[in-house]
Amino acid sequence: MRQFDLVENPSERSRSVAPYLLVLQSHLLERADSVIVAPVVRDAARPFSRLDVTVEVDGRSLTVTLLELFSIERGLLKTVRGSLAEHEDQIRRGLERLFTGF
Repeated sequence: MRQFDLVENPSERSRSVAPYLLVLQSHLLERADSVIVAPVVRDAARPFSRLDVTVEVDGRSLTVTLLELFSIERGLLKTVRGSLAEHEDQIRRGLERLFTGF
């Protein structure tokens, strides 16, 4: 699993709202038991805040919600559905705003 991979959300309970998780943690930390991810949510016609990144996946507009970062056990992330590396600049800008305020 690599940074910016889009993985299927393993939680049946939240999958209808957030079908995917975005891997934010560097793949150089592959020995870590957990991975930092952000939910990728449906039904977001516009970003909720300046920390969100709108992306298109399989022709659908989805939103990466950087304000809702969390850690998940690596073993739960099974299915990689693609990569959002083409949005790296936007994602990094959102993370900079989150951690530095700028």
